[in-house]
Amino acid sequence: MKWLNDNLEAALGGALLAGVVLLITVQVIMRYVFQNALSWSEELTLWTFIWFIWIGISYAFKERKHVKVTFFQDLLPLKAKAALEVVIDISVIVFLLIMTYQSYKLISLPYVLSQKSVVLNLPIAILYASAPVGSLLSVFRIIQFYVAKPAQTSLPVGG
Repeated sequence: MKWLNDNLEAALGGALLAGVVLLITVQVIMRYVFQNALSWSEELTLWTFIWFIWIGISYAFKERKHVKVTFFQDLLPLKAKAALEVVIDISVIVFLLIMTYQSYKLISLPYVLSQKSVVLNLPIAILYASAPVGSLLSVFRIIQFYVAKPAQTSLPVGG
C-alpha cells in the first residue's frame, strides 16, 4: 500500500506518457517510412493523453507543485499566508467535487453510455471517466496533505 500511495500517479503518468510517445513514434514511422498511416493510433493517443493529463493533475497536487500566482499572497504575514492556503485548498476541493458530480451526471446519460468512439469502437464513457477519476484522486491528495502532514500545512501549493 505504501508503494501505491507513494508512486501511483508517477507510475501511471509515466506509463501513459510512454504510451503517447510510443504511439506517436509508431504513427510517424508508419506514415513516412511505410506510407501507410494507422487508422487507430491518433484516437488512442488522444485518449491516452487525456488520461495522462488527469493523472498529472493529481500528481501535481500530491507534490504541491501546481503553478500559481503568489504576488499578493507573498505580501501577507506568515499566518495569513497559511490561512489563505487552506482557503484556496478548500475552494479547489469544492470545485473538484462539483466537477466530479457533473462529470458523473454526464457519463450517466443514456446517450453517452450508448456512444462509442469512431475508430476504436470503445465506450466514450471510458474517456469521460478520466475527469471524475482525476478529480477524486486530486481531492484525496489535497486532503491527504493535511491529514498525513499537519506540520506542513503552511507549505504553499507552488512549492
